[in-house]
Amino acid sequence: MNINCTWREMMREAGRRLGAAGVENAPRDARLLLAHALEIEPVEVIMRETDAIDPVQLIVYEAAIQRRLAGEPVSRIRGWREFYGRKFKVTPDVLDPRPETELLVDQGLKRLPPGGRVLDLGVGSGCILVSVLAERSDATGVGVDISPGALGVARANAASLGVAGRASFLEGGWSATVEAKAGLFDLVLSNPPYIAEEEIAPLAIDVRNYDPRVALTPGGDGLGPYRLILALAGKLVKHGGWIGFEFGAGQTAAVASMMDAARLQDVEVLPDLAGLSRAALGRRP
Repeated sequence: MNINCTWREMMREAGRRLGAAGVENAPRDARLLLAHALEIEPVEVIMRETDAIDPVQLIVYEAAIQRRLAGEPVSRIRGWREFYGRKFKVTPDVLDPRPETELLVDQGLKRLPPGGRVLDLGVGSGCILVSVLAERSDATGVGVDISPGALGVARANAASLGVAGRASFLEGGWSATVEAKAGLFDLVLSNPPYIAEEEIAPLAIDVRNYDPRVALTPGGDGLGPYRLILALAGKLVKHGGWIGFEFGAGQTAAVASMMDAARLQDVEVLPDLAGLSRAALGRRP
């Protein structure tokens, strides 16, 4: 491909290269990365497709394609991911937000009372907590994470999306809010690390090599975080308040059973858009 071609031709060639390397949705990624290189929104690409190629922008585009060919996710290359209709900064310190996690936000918002307090355990990029607060101007919340780097990203996202004044962040494990005497919450949400240790090696390269390992697996059977959080439920959730989790394939029965054993009421397991069981919520009596 020579420099006298158009961006449309260059984008198609990039899509072919990505597809040949086994990248799913290769044409989409080629378009998203072109938008990144041209510093425009993806919907604007169509208006630039027949433009002559700028050599400097071509260098940026080729570098992005090379990174994607090496397995790096598009969100890491661009430095952000869209989640619940907003742009969230992402870095190597945080789990790349997935569309499936929007289910937890949806269901949490339905259960959060007026003026409610929400706690996000394992806040990562802040996508859950910040989305809830952005949707509910009457709510306040706390995000907890063991990673200082992740907390820095969450704070930046809270600031850029206008909720920093209603969000606070604590460094530490699941009990950090108890130790900090942060009080009880109307809603506790968590997308904890839940992949079993033995399932890490077969993961796709863009997950295994780019998401923080601490955000993927707690080791063992992957269920440890649910046990720990549910053991603290009485010190975290108000009477009548809700606790909700995301979980992985094959964990539905185990998580629901643990929630029942913790004497949560109205436990409900919910499917994601693909019809797979993805989240469970229960109410403290």
